[in-house]
Amino acid sequence: MNRREFFLSSLAATSLMMLPPWARAGEKSLMGTFGMDATLQDLAPLQRVPNFAGSTEIEGDLFDEAHEVFWAKDSYISKKGGIPAVSAQFDVVIIGGGISGLAAAYYLAGKKILIIDGHTRFGGNAKTQLFGRNNYVSQGAAYITMPEQGDEIDTFLNSLKIKNLFRKVEHEAEAVNMNGRFINGFWDGATDPARADEFRFAHKKFMDVYENNYPELPIWDPSAAGRNRFNALDGIPFTKWIEAELGNVHPHIMEYISMYCWSSFGASPEEISAAQGLNFLSCDLAGTLVLPGGNGIIADAVFQNLTKRNNVTFLNHAFAVDVRSEGGKAVVCFKNGMNQLQTVSAKQCIVTAPKMVSKKIVNGMDPMQEKAMNSMHYRAYLVGNIFLKKKIPSIGYDIFTMNGQVPTSEYQDSMKRVFADVVFSDWAVKDMTDKSVLTLYMPLPYEMAQQFLFNPDLYNKYLERVKTRIAPMLPGMGLTWNDVAGMRLVRYGHALPVAHINGVRNGMFETAHRSIDNCIHFSNQDNWGNPCFETSFGSTLGVLRRIM
Repeated sequence: MNRREFFLSSLAATSLMMLPPWARAGEKSLMGTFGMDATLQDLAPLQRVPNFAGSTEIEGDLFDEAHEVFWAKDSYISKKGGIPAVSAQFDVVIIGGGISGLAAAYYLAGKKILIIDGHTRFGGNAKTQLFGRNNYVSQGAAYITMPEQGDEIDTFLNSLKIKNLFRKVEHEAEAVNMNGRFINGFWDGATDPARADEFRFAHKKFMDVYENNYPELPIWDPSAAGRNRFNALDGIPFTKWIEAELGNVHPHIMEYISMYCWSSFGASPEEISAAQGLNFLSCDLAGTLVLPGGNGIIADAVFQNLTKRNNVTFLNHAFAVDVRSEGGKAVVCFKNGMNQLQTVSAKQCIVTAPKMVSKKIVNGMDPMQEKAMNSMHYRAYLVGNIFLKKKIPSIGYDIFTMNGQVPTSEYQDSMKRVFADVVFSDWAVKDMTDKSVLTLYMPLPYEMAQQFLFNPDLYNKYLERVKTRIAPMLPGMGLTWNDVAGMRLVRYGHALPVAHINGVRNGMFETAHRSIDNCIHFSNQDNWGNPCFETSFGSTLGVLRRIM
């Protein structure tokens, strides 16, 4: 999708006007057809936590029964007594309650909708916790790029009544942390003033791409020329473009780009395509927007809007087991919160789970689509929140942590570095908090890292790693480890799709997200291998264009 301009003319703006104004819903019960007994607010992406403190309980993904479906689906279904008969009908069933799924429900006003999600809370990778009155803490996705005035995203945020909550991050005088020292003005060469011209030249190059040759995703320009421009960049590694355009790049610039790619893509700049890398970095350097607590506030605003409707059913702790097309309708079998299989039918089904999950549960794919999904890779991620006993001023918003050396081994170097960047959570509320929180983004930019996330000693292991790694940075914030009240950790086993070289050029991503029988559709940031809010949102609009 275009992270700079967003336009999809076939969705009428009036569809937004049909929706009720956003307001926080009261407590509602889910008792009824599906036998659930929970309040809707227990499912909300925004969670209120009474105590400002760390916790040894790791949140996020669980090593639960859903994984058995991935390994032995037929055996699992048989053990559960087989797929039951259809017990309810809907207009639309949405599998997955992240940004893509919630946005789909938001636009489908007037439809009878079922949204299922395997986690306790909806929001996917966009969740937020609120401690006390004003300590908003992100548990995942942190920001969006600048929408154009009046485009779909701008209109979407306006309709949610949250647009005025954003704060713009300017990157002209960006700060980094170099070997424990916070330094402002990275792109002006502050880390190596003698070679400042190289930094300014690189920044100018990225801005030129943004202004004049921006590689848009999803690809809205269907012309051969538009596609050829994108494909030329998609066919080469990001590092090859950097070498061709920037020459013998300064090691600090290359290290910054590496940390950026780790944090944003869960991959090295050698692994991702130049089109994908430039789509992200050039746009982000032009300015980003942040909310207190990150993108979980967007997810929560949509969730609260949907709770005002009487035709939307939410089910948590529910994961899809089997999805198929029968007689022009989608038939969805899922495990509900009572650990029983249940089957429903719908005119349309929107699968917003990653393709690595979709390929296990969805039937009816042709060999090319199966091959495309099997060719996609995903990276694991940890997010840590460090709770401080006192208030400190924010040095900036998102600070990349550097040591003056370009990574040579993603596995070894990520183990040593622990986190790629630090977010000052209070910055988004202009430091109007009593105590401070530091959010650490800890990508695992290598294959098969998921297997390490369910180690019973994971929390203690990372607490010690964080303690060691952050120690040189603490004096620059007026802190010692004694000022730390605790840590909270969130794990995501398959958070980021790898933005493969040639993934768009050879049609892999597009083949993977093809609809099946005009009733089963796919919407996720991995539709284009482009892990961001804008692609999640844009992929959903692409599906809605086909079914509305």
